[in-house]
Amino acid sequence: MTNPNKNKGSAYERSIVDYLRGCGFRVDRTRAGWADDRGDIHGIEGFTFECKNHKTMSLSGWLTELAIECANAGTELGVVVHKKRGVTDAAEQYATLPFGMLVRLLKEAGYK
Repeated sequence: MTNPNKNKGSAYERSIVDYLRGCGFRVDRTRAGWADDRGDIHGIEGFTFECKNHKTMSLSGWLTELAIECANAGTELGVVVHKKRGVTDAAEQYATLPFGMLVRLLKEAGYK
């Protein structure tokens, strides 16, 4: 028996992976079954992706989940990529991360 919500989530993760690959990143979906969840997409060293395709946003809970997954994966940076209702273009989806992570990314990218 198939789970429609799992299928919806898997399809969303695949769309994000396809977009990242199209941008030159060598990423894959994280295999299911880890005892300690490490995020949904891997392949960018030091970075964790958590993908959410839910009708209702739960940013606080999702960011808490991201923090746990970053710790499990041994990463310090990550993002929650979440569905923009009515939009299928992966480039137009939402990306949420803690502000401190954004500041660190800006510094590492050379912004002053």
